[in-house]
Amino acid sequence: MSKSENERNRLKDEFEQIQSEGGDFDISKHLAKPEDLPDLGEIEIYDYDSDLTVSSQQSMDVLESLVDLYLSDIPQLKEHPYIKNKMKEDAMVYAEGLFLQKMTRKNFLSQLRQVDNGDNSARMHEVVNQTIGQIRENSKFLMGQRTDFEKFWKTLRKDMGFNEIENPDIKNNEELSESTNTDGEIMDNRKLNELIKTAMLNKDSGKKD
Repeated sequence: MSKSENERNRLKDEFEQIQSEGGDFDISKHLAKPEDLPDLGEIEIYDYDSDLTVSSQQSMDVLESLVDLYLSDIPQLKEHPYIKNKMKEDAMVYAEGLFLQKMTRKNFLSQLRQVDNGDNSARMHEVVNQTIGQIRENSKFLMGQRTDFEKFWKTLRKDMGFNEIENPDIKNNEELSESTNTDGEIMDNRKLNELIKTAMLNKDSGKKD
């Protein structure tokens, strides 16, 4: 019998001996019971779909208010299929930005918790600083997107031959965007201008009579 065959037989005999000796071994006696384990609390699975839905709704609210600002007095243009599709596309782009902003913030909070738990390595602090920079970039992106949207809808109104309107939320030199009439009713500048125009027309009509 060769040397390799002898070694193979030896290992086989040892394996059979281990099996026979461990036949009555009950592994369940050596496992921890549920009541012996520490309470790890309820494991919460993050609901990403919910965040996507919220971001989409927030984005659509922004776009609807923006379109209403520039096209509320032009209902026939506001209801045009292209306008509706354009608004949905813009809302989709903005929603993705909002979602990425939320996910970056979530990631940032997780990193801070790691630092609180003792992970003070140089690499960890580098990652935290990188995430801070990404949060800033996300904010700049969203602000830039909103500015681009405003420019588009304002330019569209002008290209369609309609007069420009004054955005009541943006005033030069920090001017107030609202005025109060004698009854204490709050009105925006456009309503105020309409009242002035009506008063001027009535005045000119009185002179002719």
